[in-house]
Amino acid sequence: MTKMDFFRIMIKIFGLYMVISTIFSAIPGNISWIIMDIDLVGIFWILAVVIILFLLFLFLIYKPDKIIGWLKLDRGFDSDDIKIENFNSDNIVKIAVIIIGGFLLIQNIPSFLSHSYFGIKASVQTEFNTGRLIDYGDLTDKFSWLISFINLLIGYLLLTNYTNIGKFLKRKNEKND
Repeated sequence: MTKMDFFRIMIKIFGLYMVISTIFSAIPGNISWIIMDIDLVGIFWILAVVIILFLLFLFLIYKPDKIIGWLKLDRGFDSDDIKIENFNSDNIVKIAVIIIGGFLLIQNIPSFLSHSYFGIKASVQTEFNTGRLIDYGDLTDKFSWLISFINLLIGYLLLTNYTNIGKFLKRKNEKND
């Protein structure tokens, strides 16, 4: 198995995980917000989120080579093939960093989009538009929004800098031994 094959498989698994996460987490969470304040914009929002996540899913499943090239995942390994005898601690750490970064991205995209939508909606709505105001924007909502953004940023940085992080962790481990 080559490293490109491995990353293709991993990206497709992330895509499938994203669909499952969307079906069981993002859609019910957004529907609960829409039920609290049913309007055309809310229905449009849930449809837009589902369409965007579905397109992202299709991109992950059918275009993993573009993602591998964009994130430069195929660089930084000693050889092109992944063999059990070549599977040393450096490669394990690199792959673990990639998996963690991917999960951080996939898990926090729906949350960040939802918080962004409700934050914008709460900041521009008035009493005359809906008859009542959305109760969004308190400290816990802003904190959740910030945490989802930070997780997205960390996930992206882990995916794009996995070689340097692997070297850093390896160096830290050698100093402790």
